[in-house]
Amino acid sequence: MIESIIILIVSYILGSIPFGYLITKISTQKNLLEIGWKKNSGSNVYKNVGKWQGVATFVLDVAKGYFAVYLPISFGLPVEIQVACAILAVIGHNWSIFLGFSGGRGLATLIGVLLIFNPIYLAIVLIPCIIFTIIWTASIGTLLSFLTGIFLSLSISEYALPGIILSIALIPVLIKRLSPIHELQGKRELIENRLFFDQDTIPPLRIKRKKPL
Repeated sequence: MIESIIILIVSYILGSIPFGYLITKISTQKNLLEIGWKKNSGSNVYKNVGKWQGVATFVLDVAKGYFAVYLPISFGLPVEIQVACAILAVIGHNWSIFLGFSGGRGLATLIGVLLIFNPIYLAIVLIPCIIFTIIWTASIGTLLSFLTGIFLSLSISEYALPGIILSIALIPVLIKRLSPIHELQGKRELIENRLFFDQDTIPPLRIKRKKPL
């Protein structure tokens, strides 16, 4: 029991490590929470700080999700604890104890979690996200990836466990999309835009149709 509690706490702390913030601070002396969309995410680092910093942030965020689950597995703890550690790692990233409970969206950390549970499931789930990132916006692709993963878990028994994790992880992801929540009162359009597009406005298509000659 004590061992499980310690591992759960460690998983949250591991998820809380703000690699994007630290890499940005070390390489540029800037505060990531004051740059771009003011989130501790690899995409924010990549877009508004630098490409190598963004890639490094993504890799490290994936790694912390992976090791948050590797710990309970290596200690032979039951699957319920493994799932709890996975979710706590995502929550830690989204509400980091080291950043005054600020953070990112937890998607890279979630990728690390799914990677250790079932890499084939992860590869299938990522397809919609990759496609929509190219043609429109990753935010819509992310939602479709969640729906794809949930459908797979209901259809194929071996995908049930990662599907449960994906379903639970959708909650903190959507909550972070809506933040800061105090701005939403009575603003239906803003709520919809943040839920679907992860921003206050609808982004344009990245692939535009050619004009007829």
